[in-house]
Amino acid sequence: MEIELEKTNCPICESSEGSPVHQEGSFRMVKCFSCQFIYLNPRPKEESLFSFYQHYLPEEGPSLQAWQKMMHPVFKRAAILIQQSKGKGTLLDVGTGYGFFLSEMENRGWEVAGVEISQKAMNYVRDVLKLTIHPGPLEKIGFPENHFDVVTSFYVIEHLLNPMSFLQECCRILKPGGLLLLRYPHTTPIKNVLRFFRIENRLYDLPAHLSDFSPRVIQRCLEKTGFGKCHHLIGGYTLPHDLKKRTASVLFGSVSELLFSLSGKKFLLPGVSKTVLAFKSDWS
Repeated sequence: MEIELEKTNCPICESSEGSPVHQEGSFRMVKCFSCQFIYLNPRPKEESLFSFYQHYLPEEGPSLQAWQKMMHPVFKRAAILIQQSKGKGTLLDVGTGYGFFLSEMENRGWEVAGVEISQKAMNYVRDVLKLTIHPGPLEKIGFPENHFDVVTSFYVIEHLLNPMSFLQECCRILKPGGLLLLRYPHTTPIKNVLRFFRIENRLYDLPAHLSDFSPRVIQRCLEKTGFGKCHHLIGGYTLPHDLKKRTASVLFGSVSELLFSLSGKKFLLPGVSKTVLAFKSDWS
């Protein structure tokens, strides 16, 4: 489909200065001179993105089942982390897709709801899973302040035009001491290695991904938007249907988890996806 683009300033610090980092086809990622954030510029306009995401998720049937199996290890690990931190309560999953994580948490006794912009995914959550789903984006829904015990979001923040507004809204709707669990890719280190060996790739998945976060940048963004204590970890790894991708995911995921454990939970292997648990600052 045709995607209309627009130039943008840095979504984190609003600086207009940046240098090219990587190119995929006609799309270019740049690094902000001021805060070092890596983002797509120019990027799709909001209307183009909304249309694009109506066809982004896999179709129902074998593709949907493969996606569910791919994400299951990450969802299960996240569920355990949440229950270790918060027990049970109210949970909102943003960018919930077909609702498989919502179903996991409902089965564990949580009161759940989701936010999604894909109409086919919303239909599946509502009609097949019989769960509560709200049309996104999150910032336009108007949930009450201090409403949820937990907000989760898996592989969503890298798709957002304004990640800072998203984090601010997550903080606003969380109860005092509430937990935000974010799962995000960290792709640039791998891109740098592959470029050194002159290996062509499209790991950024442009123009779907609008930015690439590192743990350091995520930490800074969370602190700016009202979150206090943060725990960074690997958080498991996905199991893609494709054998080569699955092998790479298992290999690098296992190595990253081992190194994280051996380092006393301090070393986060660059290039692999990561999870962060962030708690709202205003405890009561």
